[in-house]
Amino acid sequence: MTGILRLERAKADNPKISPERDTWILELPPETCESEGFPVGTLVSLTIKDGGIQTSIIEPSAEIDDFVNMVVGEEREFFEEIKRLGD
Repeated sequence: MTGILRLERAKADNPKISPERDTWILELPPETCESEGFPVGTLVSLTIKDGGIQTSIIEPSAEIDDFVNMVVGEEREFFEEIKRLGD
């Protein structure tokens, strides 16, 4: 998949996910999780820091699943539009 995706900063609504100032959290596609050996639903955080990008892999948990569902629920129209544009 290639293209440009404009991202909003992650919100610090969940204590398990404490994003820094310039952090974005993305869900890995299921096929990437399978090919890399991660559980489906794995997230990756991207942080701009010191002129580079730092990453962290966040494997799914009940708290993270609740957080993702909350964000998707709040931004449902945004995610539906992204899906429509990607299809």
